[in-house]
Amino acid sequence: MELSGTKIRLRPLAIKDLATMAQWNCDPELQSFVDCDLPSDPQQLERWYHANVPDRNYQIFAMETLAGELIGDMELDHICWNKREAELRIRIGDRRYWGQGLGSQAIQLMLNYTMGERGFNRIYLRVYEFNERAIHCYLKNGFQQIGILQRRRSDWKNIILMEIKRQKFIGAAACQQAG
Repeated sequence: MELSGTKIRLRPLAIKDLATMAQWNCDPELQSFVDCDLPSDPQQLERWYHANVPDRNYQIFAMETLAGELIGDMELDHICWNKREAELRIRIGDRRYWGQGLGSQAIQLMLNYTMGERGFNRIYLRVYEFNERAIHCYLKNGFQQIGILQRRRSDWKNIILMEIKRQKFIGAAACQQAG
């Protein structure tokens, strides 16, 4: 499956993408934004890839420019085919592409695919409370906050739970077409 927008394309993650991903996995700032424990060693990452991709309940996509430059990754995890729902995670690993609306376009491509074509009922996600750029992007794309995971520990980062339901997605899409 390949999904193309006006600036980016989503395609299945390939072995050739792993060296770049391993570099992103070594970046402490990037890692502070995502609750993702993918290996930073290229050989370990390749072992992880062969053990997990593809999987019926987990799909990971490369996010690239239309010119073919890998800039990030996106995953659907905990896919529940009976309930037609999944958890979304997105990361733009190449900082040169931050703040350009590419994450928003990737989310729209994925929502069009999952909710429009595949008939999913709900996509949910977790985002750290301090990740204001990501929260803004999710709200802009129709996600709503449904809760906060908090702990009274100094080493804990509060997590905002967000979701978008199919009815909200279809209603938003109809409004965009009418406008």
